[in-house]
Amino acid sequence: PAKQERVISAYFRADAGLGYEFGRVPMTSSDFSPAGNWTCCDEPGDSELKSFSIDHYRRAVLPMIHRARGALMDSGGGPLKLVASPWSPPAWMKSNGSMVQGSLKDDCRGAWAHYFVRFAQAFADEGIPLWGMTVQNEPANASGRWETCRFSPQEERDFIRDFLGPALLCAPALETADGARGPRLLFWDHNRCQVGERPQVVYSDRDAERFVWGMAFHWYDHWESEFPRFEFIERVHALRPEKHLIQTEACVEEPPSTFVGKWAQGERYAFHILNDLNTWTEAWIDWNLLLDENGGPNHAGNFCMAPIHADTSSDTLLFQPSYYYIGHFSRYMRPGAVGIGSCVQGGTHMQRAALDVTAFENVDGTTAVVVLNQTDDLVTFQLAVAEGSHYLKTLAWAPERSITTFILPPG
Repeated sequence: PAKQERVISAYFRADAGLGYEFGRVPMTSSDFSPAGNWTCCDEPGDSELKSFSIDHYRRAVLPMIHRARGALMDSGGGPLKLVASPWSPPAWMKSNGSMVQGSLKDDCRGAWAHYFVRFAQAFADEGIPLWGMTVQNEPANASGRWETCRFSPQEERDFIRDFLGPALLCAPALETADGARGPRLLFWDHNRCQVGERPQVVYSDRDAERFVWGMAFHWYDHWESEFPRFEFIERVHALRPEKHLIQTEACVEEPPSTFVGKWAQGERYAFHILNDLNTWTEAWIDWNLLLDENGGPNHAGNFCMAPIHADTSSDTLLFQPSYYYIGHFSRYMRPGAVGIGSCVQGGTHMQRAALDVTAFENVDGTTAVVVLNQTDDLVTFQLAVAEGSHYLKTLAWAPERSITTFILPPG
């Protein structure tokens, strides 16, 4: 219990931890579910969802969420905003009769939409209103190892328009974590580099896009590109500037045996968070909060890194560099902060290329400027802030392999 409390405080306390106010919860089993494949309604043919139950969440997930919400609120934070995402419909709703691969059967689309409503209602009844929901985790994933369900762009659009959107709209009043009416609905929830035509397909259909709050995406660009395609997200924003963007999953896909303690994992997090924020992303959610020394448990053998690992053999917690890098954003750029135009100017091309920067003004008037230096050289620079027609300048430096946050007072 003491170590559980330490993890919860480390992530959710706003005064001494990272102050997380966004999180994500699977609506079914995922590959990180030790018990294997399951949903809240596994009774074959139960299209009325009479057997629906969230008992899988009662032993550990719901108590942990309540403790996280308490830690956040008790330390001066706001409400915990949770986004719920399904990995797969029940096997009996799938084209291949399995939660692995396959697609949603046409005659089960109504029942699956109702599953979303029942899940949101069940969590609300437990005192945990959902802030948002995504249509499907990784709808273009063809993995044969863990829970997936394929949706083409057109299939996802049609499911939103004809089933899921109307079901959520017509459901009994569902208040969200911040008092809004009903969970916000996001589509895609897959890799940044693979977004392709999907935003155009969804947003060009008026009857579908009216149900959609925005688009969710993941950071796993390396499947298609050696360099993160941040410009793809900027194009989605340009397509529909009034819609919203959230990064909903990221992790280092390496087992702890090869990557534990490596500084590069922290730098990767910072580089992605910084550049996503600079391309209109409004929230950024990590994947696993805590994994064991093997990067699991994971019933599909998909072992990964997390910001905190538990070494079960020695009963110790291992805080990774990514934990501290994330803190430069979550601790100092608080909810409600507004992005400010920022860039690196002057000097040589190599000097400019050495630094990445983002800046946000908080609701209390302070400005947080995060500077990332991934090179092996100390970089000296002038931090210049526009003040009317002139600039206020101060000499600063970014040590080699470092991340630095500058807090500027109001005015």
